[in-house]
Amino acid sequence: MKTSKNYTKITQSLLISSLAFIFTSVNAADGVEFKLSGQVSRAITSVDNGVDEDVLFVDNNNSGTRFRLTGKMDVRPGLTAGIIWETQYQDNSSGSIDIGDSDNSSTFASRKRDLWFKGGFGKVSLGQGDGAANGTSEVDFSGTTIADYSGQDLYDGVDFVDAAGTVVSSNGGAFNNFDGLSRNDRVRYDTPTFGPVGVAISAGQDKAEVAVRYSQKLRGGSKIGAALGYVGTDDPGKDNLKQLGLSASFIAAGGFNITGAYGEQDFDTGPKSTLDPTNAYVKVGQKFGSSAVSLSYTKTEDQAGANLEAERTNLAYVYNIAKGVELFSDYEKASLDGAQDKDLFAIGSRIKF
Repeated sequence: MKTSKNYTKITQSLLISSLAFIFTSVNAADGVEFKLSGQVSRAITSVDNGVDEDVLFVDNNNSGTRFRLTGKMDVRPGLTAGIIWETQYQDNSSGSIDIGDSDNSSTFASRKRDLWFKGGFGKVSLGQGDGAANGTSEVDFSGTTIADYSGQDLYDGVDFVDAAGTVVSSNGGAFNNFDGLSRNDRVRYDTPTFGPVGVAISAGQDKAEVAVRYSQKLRGGSKIGAALGYVGTDDPGKDNLKQLGLSASFIAAGGFNITGAYGEQDFDTGPKSTLDPTNAYVKVGQKFGSSAVSLSYTKTEDQAGANLEAERTNLAYVYNIAKGVELFSDYEKASLDGAQDKDLFAIGSRIKF
């Protein structure tokens, strides 16, 4: 079994190296631009679920380790075509590793396999990529999203347990920011921006999304942004979903910022049709020099079960050593009805290339 895993890793590495060599060898005179980029994102987390404690070495699932190949070219005046090929490779993803888990969890997953055309008409994308509403619950100017954001994934693998140590819910099963669909097969259209406003729509098999985004720089150097997204699914025999997500963020010229998000879901059929999940998130922060600090509060209801309420408070700090190099720390206090409170702390770094 180990030999098979090693063979797979070697094959993947050779494929990536070969593609990178081919793409970067294209003559610039051909008008084609290719780029290899990515990041490594790691953290050490100390976790206490109210019954047991552990220290985990994880890949930060807020923005995990990944690599990508992108390319674009001018097809004709006013029309540009491009591709993105992005893959995630994580060891001990913080979205799945829990207290007592062995240190050998590796995942190799497809993120994006997308092509696009862009011109005066807007942008059309086809393939595996972000749905139109993805990111509409995550507008955030705080500068601390690697450590804490509305869809916090840094501790999702750490279960909520009762006093006897029995699992009540996974962290990821208790919280949800109800963002749009991510990395799914779809066709997407983004309109040209109308001043500070842009609109996007997408459709895949038995699913559709629509989003409106707003971004505006204000006098004096401040900035405001907001987004609203809707997701609908219609798949016979499944829990058909109607989902709404919205968020907004403001940052003043002096660095003070405030962010908020709200989301809700409704299911037409199935066991979840009796639930009414909602999520509310608020964050206040301050940027100063190369640093950013923030304090946030989240409340999610009916996600883990009927009439169950989950809450968490996060204190986050991020220091930008240089462009693409971040150090971060985060403390989280989390609770769920019927479970022990959790205390979680992480320090880590993300380096982009």
